[in-house]
Amino acid sequence: MSIKNELEAIIFLGGDENKIKDLAKFFKISVEDMLKIINELKDDRKDSGINIEVSADLVYLATNPLYGEVINNYFEQETKPKKLSSASIETLSIIAYKQPVTKSEIESIRGVSVDRIIATLEERNFVRNCGRQENGRRANLYEVTEKFLAYLGVKKITELPDYEELQEKIKRVGKSDNNEN
Repeated sequence: MSIKNELEAIIFLGGDENKIKDLAKFFKISVEDMLKIINELKDDRKDSGINIEVSADLVYLATNPLYGEVINNYFEQETKPKKLSSASIETLSIIAYKQPVTKSEIESIRGVSVDRIIATLEERNFVRNCGRQENGRRANLYEVTEKFLAYLGVKKITELPDYEELQEKIKRVGKSDNNEN
């Protein structure tokens, strides 16, 4: 039996209470080695219906967001996932194309405060804090998550449309709309 398979079974039964340091201690390996195994397991499962998620110092199983629609359809849930507001989409777009990016950088592009939007997007696991800026301010840096990419139906950030091409399309659409009036 491999440690990876044993670990997967423990994560399954442990729910969302699996502390990485406790798993490392149990298997008598370093936390760094445990994280390597968890990341291998996460990579092995990325296209399956169940994903390995790591949050702070915990590891747990979660359904793959790529299959959210089929899950909702199967269980005929009355409450469908909330759609994103245009402000959230705009903020996510800025983060996706400029990541890692600070809240103040997002606000300077949008021209409005994004405190509530960032908090909501973090709650929905669409963005995450990925570190701190290394200048004197040490502001939080944000990036989009795999869950957000799955929401868009893409697997990697590189699958998003090229930013410059997108800008040109928007300009052309805007000009054609103005010509019709």
